[in-house]
Amino acid sequence: MGWKHRIMPSQMRIACAISVVIQLIAIMYLLQAGNVISIGLPFDRGVCYLFTVYLMLNTVLNILSKSKKERLVMTPLSLITAICFGFTAIMSGS
Repeated sequence: MGWKHRIMPSQMRIACAISVVIQLIAIMYLLQAGNVISIGLPFDRGVCYLFTVYLMLNTVLNILSKSKKERLVMTPLSLITAICFGFTAIMSGS
């Protein structure tokens, strides 16, 4: 989110909260797809591809960030997670 505000403005807080929820759902879905946990969601390759695209876009936006911390920390994390989703989608059957 840029890391340029000491106290995040309310609109950025909402966007950040939505992003966190999406990423938590993605993590739970990935863990279930890898048979690490069971939360009762059916496996769907399309969902894995959707999260792959979402996280690749997130990676690009992190690369373009003015924040050095965001570029150095969040970019690799986002890219690694996108690769995990892509690999899961390719290797798992539906």
